[in-house]
Amino acid sequence: MAKRNAFYAQSGGVTSVINASACGVIETARAHPKHIGKVFAGN
Repeated sequence: MAKRNAFYAQSGGVTSVINASACGVIETARAHPKHIGKVFAGN
């Protein structure tokens, strides 16, 4: 199975919440390197 990329988009909110959400996405992607290639982010 080929690796898939992930895209994380966030708009507005408290900085600490945005950072925690982004951290969760990144940590999850890093925990599954066989399935997730790159994480892209946008706002």
